Amino acid sequence: MQFVITIILARLLSPNDFGLVAMATVFLNFVAIFGEFGISSALIQKQDAQDRHYYSAFWLNIVVGAVLTIAFFLMAPLIAWFYKKPELKLILMVISINFFISAFVIIQQALLMKEMDFKKLAIRDIIAVLLSGLVGIILAYGGMGVWSLIYQLLTFTIFNAILLWVLSPWRPKFMFSMEAIKEIFHFSANLTGFSVLNYLSSNLDKLIIGKLLGAEILGYYTLAYKIMIYPLQNISGVIGKVMLPAFSRINTEFERIKTAYLKMLRAISLITFPLMLGLFAVANEFVTIVCGKQWQPVVDIIRIFCFCGLFKSIGTTVGTIYLSKGRADLQFKLEFLNIAVIFLAIILGVRWGIIGVTLFLTVQSIFWVCLNLYFVVRLIHLKASSLFFELIKPFVISLILCFSMIIAGRIIIISNLRSLMIFAVLCGFGYIFMLWISKELSIEKNKIKFGFMQ
Repeated sequence: MQFVITIILARLLSPNDFGLVAMATVFLNFVAIFGEFGISSALIQKQDAQDRHYYSAFWLNIVVGAVLTIAFFLMAPLIAWFYKKPELKLILMVISINFFISAFVIIQQALLMKEMDFKKLAIRDIIAVLLSGLVGIILAYGGMGVWSLIYQLLTFTIFNAILLWVLSPWRPKFMFSMEAIKEIFHFSANLTGFSVLNYLSSNLDKLIIGKLLGAEILGYYTLAYKIMIYPLQNISGVIGKVMLPAFSRINTEFERIKTAYLKMLRAISLITFPLMLGLFAVANEFVTIVCGKQWQPVVDIIRIFCFCGLFKSIGTTVGTIYLSKGRADLQFKLEFLNIAVIFLAIILGVRWGIIGVTLFLTVQSIFWVCLNLYFVVRLIHLKASSLFFELIKPFVISLILCFSMIIAGRIIIISNLRSLMIFAVLCGFGYIFMLWISKELSIEKNKIKFGFMQ
């Protein structure tokens, strides 16, 4: 749904509109890190958390949310001045309310995740994304321009809060213990430190592109990045959220963790690898037909990002291991190096424009994922060769699929959405056939089983 909504909005709005929102959210999401302060993950990881921890964390979040709303409101003119975009001032002031609203649901979400009640979280996600997406599309049709994206963001936060209060039975009581906050502070402080650095490393590109290359170029970059990141967020990211509470419960049982982690990597790679390489094969047709001709400069950016996505889909899993093993401190320290490498990549790449930045950041992502996997295999006593052999078969199968799609694309004329969808379905069946041939997929007693399930 997120993907479809983004595509519809891309056809209705301009690259400049997307660029303005990207400029605003760079700062919005950075400040939001301090609103959560790592408390959610700390409560999930702490197996003996009591009511006093939850109540105290709730009221702390409310106070912090109010302070951040006021601070961000006052910072709006300064941020608009930085980008030399006066229209950003009112946009930033309006979306500052996000911090206060979000503060009311952090504990409910943490409890549902800790209890592994992902059904309720899925219901929340589906309804909030759908309703806020409809608001954004209706306003875009009505000619609201960039404000359709702003109101979509705000309504998502509001629907998210309402639904979590409806779905979660937990309610706060007027109880606050500084001692309880101190007990979870060490873990949350390290995690917040990492989150701040990780956010800087993830958004330096948007900050510098917006400043040096302008809102329109940033709009192209943002759409390409969103198309690449959606499969990762909704496959790798979702699996990681499920595995954090699960790994936290068995963090001393290395054999179980190793087995589960390898299965998780294999499951992710069987989905994300063909998606990324398949998108590489049809990037030109996809952008022209689905997004519209005004987004043609996005094609080359998407193709480069497809290789970035291959590694990021695996890299998103390492945080689960760090947190479940209580090593947020190691994650925090490593991120200092990551920021330096990303900054260097952007500075080197910007002289060749947006393509140069994208290419250098892809190289940086490959290096960074490999480095993190090195530490992860040491933490869980896993052989690097086991990890390699778990991923090589999905990669080879996906690569064969990619070459097949490129060759077929030269024979078959893809000129409209219908032909693109038929082509994608046929390629999907081809991928399933290759999985069956390679014994990654089997049918037993009328049930489909994948290799990673064994």
